[in-house]
Amino acid sequence: MVNDLSHLHQAMRHTGLTADIQEPLAVSSRLTQTIYHTLQANHTSIAKQLIQDLRTRIDQDECDLLLQGRGFTYFHVIQYFYAFIFQHINRPNLLTFPIEVGRNGGGLYINPETDVLSLTQLLVSALPQNQDDRNIGLLVQALSPMMLDKIFPANLFQVTSQFTSSHTLEVSLQYNNQNQTLSHLAKLGLVQDIGIYFQIMALQIQGTIQLGLRTFAQQIRAVRITPSIERQSLAQQYTLQTTCQHTWTVTWKPNVHLRRTENPDHILDQVQTIYDTLHRRDLEYFQERIKTLETRLQELEGGYHDLIGNSPQMRRVYEIVQQIASTDLTVLIRGASGTGKELVARALHNSSPRRNKPFVAVNCAAFSESLLETELFGHEKGAFTGADQTKPGRFERANGGTLFLDEAGDIPLTTQIKLLRVLENREYERVGGTEIFTTDVRIIAATNRDLESLVAEGVFREDFYYRLNVLPINLPPLRERLEDIPLLANHFLHTIAARTQASPAKISRGALDRLLAHTWPGNIRELQHVIERAVAIYAHGSTITAEHIEQAFGIQTPRTMPSVLSVRQQEIITLVHQAANTCTVDDLFAQSNTLSEGMGKSKRTLQNDLRKLAEMGYLTWQKRGSARTYALTDRGSEIAST
Repeated sequence: MVNDLSHLHQAMRHTGLTADIQEPLAVSSRLTQTIYHTLQANHTSIAKQLIQDLRTRIDQDECDLLLQGRGFTYFHVIQYFYAFIFQHINRPNLLTFPIEVGRNGGGLYINPETDVLSLTQLLVSALPQNQDDRNIGLLVQALSPMMLDKIFPANLFQVTSQFTSSHTLEVSLQYNNQNQTLSHLAKLGLVQDIGIYFQIMALQIQGTIQLGLRTFAQQIRAVRITPSIERQSLAQQYTLQTTCQHTWTVTWKPNVHLRRTENPDHILDQVQTIYDTLHRRDLEYFQERIKTLETRLQELEGGYHDLIGNSPQMRRVYEIVQQIASTDLTVLIRGASGTGKELVARALHNSSPRRNKPFVAVNCAAFSESLLETELFGHEKGAFTGADQTKPGRFERANGGTLFLDEAGDIPLTTQIKLLRVLENREYERVGGTEIFTTDVRIIAATNRDLESLVAEGVFREDFYYRLNVLPINLPPLRERLEDIPLLANHFLHTIAARTQASPAKISRGALDRLLAHTWPGNIRELQHVIERAVAIYAHGSTITAEHIEQAFGIQTPRTMPSVLSVRQQEIITLVHQAANTCTVDDLFAQSNTLSEGMGKSKRTLQNDLRKLAEMGYLTWQKRGSARTYALTDRGSEIAST
């Protein structure tokens, strides 16, 4: 019964929590609300654990929206709720829990006093009183498909029913289009659990029908459902999971009576109550749907998979990843240290048909030549001193998936020759062995080194270079995508908050200006460490200020900065101030005759001065086309006004 929670986590990260009604796996969010409320009522501690787990993985606003039961979510999010609960609940209660969810509304999440009971009273009041033994079957037959459509608007399930006697109705449940559902689940890596998902939903639907029968009939024990899935043998349950189909009968006694109301005023009040309830729900749904769409839009604008950024450079990277993810061609990711090369490799893997198979990474610079070969290809027992058992290599572990060769520019020449053979025919031998192994892996390599120069120097094979450089992806340094810094900073703040179970700190405009003014030689990794230091050591309130950022930079720059500005630096600040706070190097260079110390031999001298002033927190700059425009920070304005 317990399915793979890690696959569900991955699917949720890929899709989010909220869905559009047109999504092929759309489900009413009231179902998650019903599951959570049922859990709260019977297993309070597990309910708390569920929310904690959910909020560490998914945006908190989206999580809160889901628990309010507004709009629609995904079928696999429902399965995540159940899978988490099954991993923590006592085993004898596993099958009982979905039944209880059904008896609590099963996703209709209704108030019996104002919704279902009122509606059924209106229905049965219009039915002839002397034919209740047939009316109850007609009600089940008519309302079951309506109930399914309310919970599963994407038509995931189909229910059919027919009378087999005057007091017996046979009901069958199955996926509406099992092949189509399989296809959609395959994109999320969840095909293997389709039978378990069916069993869970069948249990819940049976419980919901029991709720309806108790609501219809005055005598609760006058109606029965057989067989109950929770009472079936393990073999029968396995058959249900394999076939994804279940049939049961609803039987009732001849003397059954339906609940009715004879008071016309009471019926009119109930009509008004139902109308008000439905109208309010529609209004609330559309209001929450707008919020949901805004949340999803922000996510789409903010990044792709675990990559963060909305700059033109990063959008181009996302486009390339989407274009080449479905191929098996070798990819070479190039970029400076700290730009997120492994994240791009994982995004490629998670967007590819191999996403359900292993992603195996190896840092090629972390091993000596001999150790790197055993890591990649494995070794046989007795291959060298200390090899007391056979060890599979990374190629074996990654079979069917993706092998990520990080720091590929540091691979020794002899190892390059052996890897060249694997790239050409997917064959290799373990160290110390003669058996030829074949592997089905996609190779993604990454490097921050100038491979062309290494080829020219003779330390990197030209044929190996061309084998790796089939589909190149170039990652920009952070200094070339400064507009992404606010997104990245807030992402790190939310990550820290999730880790410490605290509310995320906010970052002031001044702090952002200070971040934007830095040159970021360490790229995104450096930014992450600066934010972490600012939160952990310097920011004691809920807002990170420019002073906190400067203190966090202390390890690299502020402590070595001169405490007093030179005359030249003060004059440059004055020039920027006189230029109405937005100027280029050319604008400043044109004013060279106003500086007491002159401009030096070229604009490069001025550019160096501006860079130093930016690092000291007096200037900020933005890249516009091929030029940079400079402006004063609050700290610089103070100097200019004195």
